[in-house]
Amino acid sequence: MAESQQQQQQQPSSQNHPFALRPGGPSPSSTPQPQPQKAQNSIYDLVSDDMPSYQNPRTPSGPGLNNTNGTPTFSPPQPQSPTLQQPQSYGQGSSRFPSQLYQFPQNESGPSSSGPYTDGPRNVQPLFAQHSGGAGAQSSRPVSRGAPNMIPSMPTGGSSASGPSTRPTSAANPNTARSPFSTPITSPPRQRPHQILLINPNSTRSMTEACLTSIRPVLPPGIEVTGYTAPYPAPTAIESTTDAIMSTEAVLRDLAKHAASNGETVQNFDGMIVACFSKHPLIDALRESYDVPVIGIMEASLYVARMIGGRFGIVATAARSKIFQDDAVAAYGLSHFYVGSESTHLGVLELETRPREEVAKRMGHAARSLAVKGADTILLGCAGMTELTRAAKDAVRDEDGRRTVNVIDSVEAGIMMMASLVDMGIPTSKKGVYKGEKEGRRTRGQNWL
Repeated sequence: MAESQQQQQQQPSSQNHPFALRPGGPSPSSTPQPQPQKAQNSIYDLVSDDMPSYQNPRTPSGPGLNNTNGTPTFSPPQPQSPTLQQPQSYGQGSSRFPSQLYQFPQNESGPSSSGPYTDGPRNVQPLFAQHSGGAGAQSSRPVSRGAPNMIPSMPTGGSSASGPSTRPTSAANPNTARSPFSTPITSPPRQRPHQILLINPNSTRSMTEACLTSIRPVLPPGIEVTGYTAPYPAPTAIESTTDAIMSTEAVLRDLAKHAASNGETVQNFDGMIVACFSKHPLIDALRESYDVPVIGIMEASLYVARMIGGRFGIVATAARSKIFQDDAVAAYGLSHFYVGSESTHLGVLELETRPREEVAKRMGHAARSLAVKGADTILLGCAGMTELTRAAKDAVRDEDGRRTVNVIDSVEAGIMMMASLVDMGIPTSKKGVYKGEKEGRRTRGQNWL
C-alpha cells in the first residue's frame, strides 16, 4: 500500500503530460517530456504516433498506467482558451495600371463636341458604386461562435465604417465553443477606384445610357464605369458581319487617339468591356492593342451560366442573331451545355422603338420556351434587353411564385467579371495570339492607327 501511494504521488499530473488528450490540442506545458516506448499487443499499437489529435497517453509502467490491470488512464478534458489573433496590417491597395483621372478634351463648337465619353451637353459623370444598407445592416452569413467578439472590423473602401464585432458566443462557456467558421475579413481601402471603360460598339447613344443605368445599383465598391459610344461611321446596330467589322474599325481608330503614352491602355482605364452580345472582332483587336483585360458581355455571361447551372439558353433578337449565337457558343466550346436560342424576331433598335408591352411579351415567350427545352439558366442576348430583365424573370417563375430558373443580364455579368479580373491585377497575356501587332505593322510601313 505504501509503495502504491508513493507511486501515485510520483505520477505527474495529466495537465502537464505532453500526450494528454484535449479538446484544444496538446498540453500547453513547455517542459519537454521523453517519448514513451510503444507497448506491444495493445490497442494503442494501432494508432500512429504522428497523429496530432490522438497520442499514446501512457508509458510502459508507472505514470498514466493502471498498475492493477494495465489499462490506460486519461485526464479529464480541460478547456483551452482560444488565442486572440490581432488583425494583420494591410498595405494600401494598388493597381496593375496606375494613372491619373483623365479628362477628355471638349470642343466649343458643333453638336459633336461632347465626344464619345460624354452624353452631349449634359456631361455625364462616371458611375460610382451605390451601397445599400447602413451600419445597422445585418448579415445572414454563418458566424464563428468560438472567437472572442473583441476583434475590430477591418476598414473598408465604403463610405460607412463598421464598429466592433458583436458576434454571439456560447452562453454556457464562451471559451469551450468551437466553430468551423473563422472571423470574417474585409478588403483594405484602395488608393483610387478601379476604372472600367464600357464600350458600346454601335453609334446609338441611348443604348449606352441604358447599360449604365442598369448596372448602377449593382456596382461593386471601388469601381467606376465610364460609357463610350462608337463614333461615326459606326453603324447604329450590330446585326451582321459587316456591321461588326465597320464598328471595329471605327472604335479601334478612335480609341488609338486616346491611348496612354506607354501603350498599355486607353488613358487611365484598368479594363475594357465590349457591350455587344456576340463574338465581336473588336474584343480580340483590343486584346492585341492593349495590355489591360478586355472581355465581351456574351463571353462573360456564358462563363457565369456555367458556374450556376447545368444547361443554358439564349433569348436572341432576329433570326440571324440566333445563328451567330449558335456558332459563337460552339467556338467557346460550350455546345454540350447549350439548349439553343429562341428569337424574339425583333431588331436591335426595335427593342427601344416598339411598345414596351410587346417587347416584354416576346421576351417572356422566348424565355419560357427555353425553360421547356431544359434550360435552368437563361441569358439575355442583347445589351438592349438589359432594361427588360424583369419580364424574362417573371415569365419563368413557377406556379407557386418561386424562381428556379436563373436569368442573367449580360451587361451586369460583364461588369462583375471585369471587376474580378481588375482586382486580381491580371493583364492580357502578350505571348501568343494576343502579342502586340504594332511592331509588325510598323515594320511593313503601315502604322496608320
